[in-house]
Amino acid sequence: MKRILLTLALVAATIACSKQAEQQYDAIPEGIEDNLYRFGVNTSPYEYFNTPETPVPAGYKAFYVSHYGRHGSRSNWGKNYSKTLEKLDKIKEAGALTEEGLKVLAQAKLIDSLHNDMDGRLTPRGAREHRAIAGRMYEKYKDVFQSGNRRVRAVSSYVPRCIVSMAAFTGELLSRDSRIDMSWDTGEQFMKYCSSDDPNSMRYEAYKYIKEYAEGYKPDSLDFARHMFTDTDAACKAADATILDMMAGVVEFAAIAGSFDQDQTIINVFTLEDLKQFERGVSLELYLRQCNSVEFGDTRMAAPGVQELVDDFIAKADAAIADGSCVADLRFGHDWQLLAFCSRIGVKGIAERLTKDEAVNWPGWLYTPFAGNFQMIFYKNNSGEVLVKCFINERETTLLGLPDGPYYKWDDVKAQWSATVTAAEKI
Repeated sequence: MKRILLTLALVAATIACSKQAEQQYDAIPEGIEDNLYRFGVNTSPYEYFNTPETPVPAGYKAFYVSHYGRHGSRSNWGKNYSKTLEKLDKIKEAGALTEEGLKVLAQAKLIDSLHNDMDGRLTPRGAREHRAIAGRMYEKYKDVFQSGNRRVRAVSSYVPRCIVSMAAFTGELLSRDSRIDMSWDTGEQFMKYCSSDDPNSMRYEAYKYIKEYAEGYKPDSLDFARHMFTDTDAACKAADATILDMMAGVVEFAAIAGSFDQDQTIINVFTLEDLKQFERGVSLELYLRQCNSVEFGDTRMAAPGVQELVDDFIAKADAAIADGSCVADLRFGHDWQLLAFCSRIGVKGIAERLTKDEAVNWPGWLYTPFAGNFQMIFYKNNSGEVLVKCFINERETTLLGLPDGPYYKWDDVKAQWSATVTAAEKI
């Protein structure tokens, strides 16, 4: 009987441990409700989700890492900050701000001071994001970084926030292993594949859809006023502005609050539906202008810089496979290049052919937060056969148009990436 009880206890313990192991994985959220910072989409601070991974096939070991990362959390463009603060100050002088409104004003002034008239500057949070990503990369692929010649190449867009992101990332790697042979570079030639943008003509046409969508929604100005003003008429008179004007100014502070490690004081004066509407509008803009949309995907994929980054991944990987001269290639740039590149190579969740009506429901915050990144890990066996696996924001992903993922033969991936086809034919 004791033996039976002991066996049952062991079985129960095993089941409990198994369930506990399963609970260690994070569920991918479906919306912004549990983290309202996400409403800014590409101004959303980086989130790491510990998600399950498919085991590496028997006999294969990682030997090379290829990476592209967006800069971390930054300041925004603050040309309207002073006007908004001036209006709020006038409302305060008129005695028409609520206690909540006074807190919003105080936090907005703090964000303005931290911004310090420096648009697009990496914040301390942005540097921490890259250090954290680099630390996880090193611990996960320690054998790669400790093998061979330990050579790691890092290149960056010459925009300062990207250079500082590169410094934070590589600094963390070196803090883990000072023997890494690190090189850094930036300049005009690297901009050819670290940064590209949508053509002006396409952007103009895309904005027609974006404007049409935005004008089809009426924000909840009454709820905003209830949070902010003791007397709405007095507030509007003092500021010489409408409630909608005030909402447009305040939301700019709300969208960037997370970058400065601020709480949700400003975000909370907007309804969840208003935040979702803002999120959908930004997602629509990003997808139409940078991704594989039905309306503009072919044009965006053909823009200079997109295929150049694909070719850079191929050339450097082939060199690493041939002579093992480098164990990792790190690139630092911008969200628009990350999205266009992932669309071109078929990353699931980004490369689908969505219409403008479908794109408003694309969860852009899940794919293009600050410090968003694409990682490709290369594995080989004793016979020299090479497999690759892809990650978007450190989550295992698959490539559209290629079967049998998430591990793919490098030759198959290279063949698809090298094909000169339109986006419509490709995905």
